[in-house]
Amino acid sequence: MRKYMVLATIAVLALTACAKIETGSGGNAQKKDVPIGFTNYTPKPLSKVGDTYISGTSLVTDKQFAVYAWLTAYDSFLPVNPGVPGFMDPAVVTWKNDTGTGSTNTYTPTRYWPAGDTPANLSFTAYYPYGGAGITAPTFATGVGTYEFEAQDASADMIDFCVADVVNDQVYGSTNKFATTNNDNHKGTVDFSFHHQLTKVQFCFKTTETDASTEVKLVEAQLKNVYTKGTLTATFAQHTEDTDNDTTTPEVTVTGVNKVGTTSTNWSDQGFSTPKITYDLTLNNSNPTVTSNEIKLETSVNTIHQNDIFLMVPQEMVEPTFNTDTGALTNTPQYLEVTWKVITNGVTTTNTRKLYLYDCLDNSTSPTRIDWVKNNNVIYTVTIGPSPIYFTGTVSNWAAEQEGYFNVH
Repeated sequence: MRKYMVLATIAVLALTACAKIETGSGGNAQKKDVPIGFTNYTPKPLSKVGDTYISGTSLVTDKQFAVYAWLTAYDSFLPVNPGVPGFMDPAVVTWKNDTGTGSTNTYTPTRYWPAGDTPANLSFTAYYPYGGAGITAPTFATGVGTYEFEAQDASADMIDFCVADVVNDQVYGSTNKFATTNNDNHKGTVDFSFHHQLTKVQFCFKTTETDASTEVKLVEAQLKNVYTKGTLTATFAQHTEDTDNDTTTPEVTVTGVNKVGTTSTNWSDQGFSTPKITYDLTLNNSNPTVTSNEIKLETSVNTIHQNDIFLMVPQEMVEPTFNTDTGALTNTPQYLEVTWKVITNGVTTTNTRKLYLYDCLDNSTSPTRIDWVKNNNVIYTVTIGPSPIYFTGTVSNWAAEQEGYFNVH
């Protein structure tokens, strides 16, 4: 049996599938130079603790995202490795919450749609936030952007790193894809669909103790040994069609202006930094009683400070291994170290336990280990239930009888 068992943790994992909306412009043929506007749609609310925190599905006003664009001839966008996006490299767009024409989402210098009888095509990609702490500008030797990323040392400084789906092979006018479904509402506007590339991780605590004479207080909680760096590569693949209706292998690549494709992103090299990062969970909250930086735990869930929203590099949980003789940990698994007090009628005990994230299962009908996956929202609920000391007893049997005799004369 493993020597250090995780006894007091329950994990709740909320998974929401990524929606994807792509829109284009439509209408009559271009009559004059038309500026390229940008708007966005996010599949679910973004999350950022600091000044870029987003409570809805739109980017934060006055924050920026970077747009890259390729200028190609008709039907010549290369989805595997299109090369350097020289048309915009990049354009830095300041978000003004314009989801209509995008004309107030400003950038300089303004670029214009190619015109003429056979205008060149434009294909676009973008990431958010531009200049965000820990993001390097993408390179384009592989796919449609390779990013190096490092999570910050404090949760309050972490950013919500997002990459948009490629909007490919666009021209101005009625030939833009999906034009008939948009009623010409976004003529000349590129609508981006951004997707989270990090894992949102949060912690909360509770107790099972209901004895009025006993308090359980959370003293300290630290998240340790997490990977904080990684490489994200975005790729774009054209859709294909199944011509013989065998429902197995598609035979024909969809080609032509506005051919539709799928953008994918994949993490790698998460372990190129030694996983020795420690994050302190801030133990202050307006609801529970706080004394000396300790949280009095309730039977209902105590949330911790809002800054403790961790936007982390996706990674698999490492299984802890132990020395069979000493029980000492022999590797560096990710874990939460929790210190708490149990106070009963003035008598205090202080306790510390390592909760290995590898051992934490979700609450599904077939529980599975929770790895950190991009775009996932993981909430760990730690239930601290002090074990009461009970007493029972047995009495040993009397020893065998001994008989003594007196002779009185």
